[in-house]
Amino acid sequence: MNRWGAGLAISAALLLSGCATLSARLAPGPGALASAYPDQVWGVRDGQLIMTDGTRFPVSEGGPSKTTERALDQADIADMFAQPYRRRPQKTAPTDDPGRARYEPLFLKMYGDCSSRAFQAHMRKVLWMPISAQGGSVNVTTINGVDKALEAVVADLQTLPPEMIKYLVPTAGAYNCRPVAGTARRSMHAYGAAIDISTAQSDYWLWKGGEGAVWANRIPPQIVAVFERHGFIWGGRWRHFDTMHFEYRPELLPGARQPKVAAGFGAHRATKP
Repeated sequence: MNRWGAGLAISAALLLSGCATLSARLAPGPGALASAYPDQVWGVRDGQLIMTDGTRFPVSEGGPSKTTERALDQADIADMFAQPYRRRPQKTAPTDDPGRARYEPLFLKMYGDCSSRAFQAHMRKVLWMPISAQGGSVNVTTINGVDKALEAVVADLQTLPPEMIKYLVPTAGAYNCRPVAGTARRSMHAYGAAIDISTAQSDYWLWKGGEGAVWANRIPPQIVAVFERHGFIWGGRWRHFDTMHFEYRPELLPGARQPKVAAGFGAHRATKP
């Protein structure tokens, strides 16, 4: 190889190396929590997630390798990012459950316990699809700007063709102080940070036979794209599919639009710890 060829080869290698580094840097990980929840999370240092009030959580709790179910029931922060959430047209059955793993102490810290009086002070009604007389309203939390994000979703949904309404109305609700069906884990509905759209047009793995159910979906990709643009992940991207379900998880959606947030329980912007 002459020197020009060698130079081009080196340049190409450096370019690929740079792209790989950039890709790794942009891939969501625990550090994404700081940009997703800037009033609540300061960042990651020495293997710990540091909240703006100084509270610290371990990123990984170590221990033996986890089974899929144990990663859900005993998730740590690292588990939340173990399966990449990919925004793309869903044409084939998912093979994993990106976003289903949640580190409960973190979400309790941010949103509070739904059984407490303090929690209720942060709840707010948001009009759901006002263009429809049957749209009504849903209850969501103001913490982390979930209410503002949902209002932005509604504004964008209203620009879609009228035939999309049947997938959205009537909604199956948002806030519900309950666990995930069949588990002791809190649902994102219990934090007021999730919404279910029309059940009549949706598919759910437990309705389709339970474990091993064949993935199915009728929700148009245009609707999914609107929610994801504003920080809501979709249960249709799960192997354990729940196509009516959207939950506010901007840490898994780099580039999602950020609402103006309302601070959570005791949250404040701290100086660097």
